[in-house]
Amino acid sequence: MKREMRQRVVGACMAVGLAAGSAPAALAKQVEPSQMRFVNVIKVTANAWFQNMDSGVKAFAKATGVKATQTGPAQATAEGQVSIIQNLIPQKPTAIGVDPNSQPALEGVLAKAQKAGIFVFSQEAPQLKHTNLDLEAFSNAEYGKQMMDALASCMGGKGEYVSFVGHLTAASHMAWAQAELNEAKAKFPGIKRVTGPVVANENSEIAYQKTKELLVKYPHLKGFLGSASTDIPGIARAVTELGLSGKVCIAGTSVPSLTRNYVNAGTIQDVFLWDSALTAHAVMNGALMMLQGKKVGVGTDLGVPGYTHIKKCEGTDVSAHCFQGNAILKLTKANIGKYNF
Repeated sequence: MKREMRQRVVGACMAVGLAAGSAPAALAKQVEPSQMRFVNVIKVTANAWFQNMDSGVKAFAKATGVKATQTGPAQATAEGQVSIIQNLIPQKPTAIGVDPNSQPALEGVLAKAQKAGIFVFSQEAPQLKHTNLDLEAFSNAEYGKQMMDALASCMGGKGEYVSFVGHLTAASHMAWAQAELNEAKAKFPGIKRVTGPVVANENSEIAYQKTKELLVKYPHLKGFLGSASTDIPGIARAVTELGLSGKVCIAGTSVPSLTRNYVNAGTIQDVFLWDSALTAHAVMNGALMMLQGKKVGVGTDLGVPGYTHIKKCEGTDVSAHCFQGNAILKLTKANIGKYNF
């Protein structure tokens, strides 16, 4: 009798999953969170951004009973992520999450994971095809626009600038850099980008070295924008050593723990970010909902601040699985002390 009842429950969950377009029916068979295992594959380990994300993974596990862990490569490469996911597939976790170093490079291995019956969730991957749920913290266009507005305010609306990205294959970074450029062209004709996006490989030391090189090559540089969390700390270190603190404007994505001293010193003007712990918690909540046969779509409350009324991602090239929240944070000297990660 118990076996028959369980079969009926599983069958009902599978039917709901199909009807709502939530998750492939085969994935709705595990209805008890305590029986599930989620693995979140990050861009790189030993990084403050992803250490904070891990706290969100742990919070999700504690709240739901799902066995949830985080792993990633020692270097920020797509090859490292592919290798990790390849090794995970035979272990048959319920779900694999990924924050890709390169969306195209991961499509093949994620397709294999889905074919093996593994649910895939993702972040910073709005074009990723082989995912069941992608969650973005905000509109990438709006985020880039706000960063340029902040830089332009510091620069007085004129001068030369550069944009740093982790990789040219990091879709979100490239979207921000393009949105920054679009905003400058539309609102600040006196601001010019002197070169294409500068790659620093999610490495603060590389950002530091390239900043020094750029300031020699372009002696009139007045502004820097960073995308990876390691960019603007490396930029600020170079600017400080060269005695240009307060003379060159710096804004971009990072975390308080890496930027607080530079912000308080006036070297970095504005830090933009979202709470990576909350995003991880939210996307895992969404994945769990879908695995239990519930619909995740426009207006869904994922139970985490910034993700209480999600909407479809903007743009013509985004996947059908992409949703976004409203979770932009802007930190300045006035409020950076309130954040500890």
